[in-house]
Amino acid sequence: MPKILLNDLYKGRLMMALLLIASLIILTPNLSQAVTQVKDYQSGKAQFDLTVNNKGIPYNIFFHTVMPEQTLQLKSSREQLSSRVQVEQQWLTLNWNKGDLKWKAPKAPGLYALETTDAETGHQISVSVFVLRPASEMKNGVLNGYKIGTYPKPLKGLPTYAAPKGFIEVTAENMATKITPHFTLGQFLCKQPGGFPKYMVLRQNLLENLENLLTDVNDKGIRTDSFVIMSGYRTPAYNKAIGNVANSRHVYGDASDIFIDTLANGRMDDINGDGKVNEKDAFRLYEFANNPETHDHRDDLIGGIGVYKPNAVRGPFVHVDVRGTKARWGI
Repeated sequence: MPKILLNDLYKGRLMMALLLIASLIILTPNLSQAVTQVKDYQSGKAQFDLTVNNKGIPYNIFFHTVMPEQTLQLKSSREQLSSRVQVEQQWLTLNWNKGDLKWKAPKAPGLYALETTDAETGHQISVSVFVLRPASEMKNGVLNGYKIGTYPKPLKGLPTYAAPKGFIEVTAENMATKITPHFTLGQFLCKQPGGFPKYMVLRQNLLENLENLLTDVNDKGIRTDSFVIMSGYRTPAYNKAIGNVANSRHVYGDASDIFIDTLANGRMDDINGDGKVNEKDAFRLYEFANNPETHDHRDDLIGGIGVYKPNAVRGPFVHVDVRGTKARWGI
């Protein structure tokens, strides 16, 4: 085919493509706005004040743990609140009385969804209430068929190293439950093999710290919807099997090894933009985690931050915990 005809053909196709794009823009005037909304990061902060057993609920999605038949007390300054709780697949209405509500948790361990709505604004806070399986039910380090192991004596007698009194019961059905706006229950599950139910410990302040860190990372221009939790909770048995120290914060449910992986390739992204993935990317994430603003200047969000370089089987990552005292390593 003559060259001039080829050029005309390509020009014709280009013109058709441009006309198609223009027609899409005309027919979809909010297309650019919709794309922007998809890309925008939303922190998911709660839109009204609510406390559960004196613990402030910071997000519109959060979680709370209670022992069987423990009473939950909800409080708020809002005057037009309605609440309901899901028990055995049925929603039960709970009654507020002058900014106060009390509900006795069931005896049966498991997940109970608690929703509170502000009638004036329509804003809602959803709290996943996990009634714990008591640790007293363990026999020889095994809980309901799941191997937990033996907790060590509290380090230096510190209460933050005390063995847990109960465990969250994780099932195939509830492991996808969102416990904060950007994290699910299953992300923190121990990696040890075994069927369901599984059991774990998870602290609210760890999730607050991770959400704060995630917001800071996005505010600094690194767009990600969550962190990869390479290691969250570990049973003492699993922790021992991988050769970690007995008093690792992972066995107490307030530590996570994390990295950013928007490419879904199982390794840290090049977050410092130098074209390589190495310890410098972990150092960059460490800098975000070490920012006092990330901890809201709260003592219960202070803890350990460690940098780990890549090796033959994994990429670089950062350890974050909320042990209550400052600790730094690997930098």
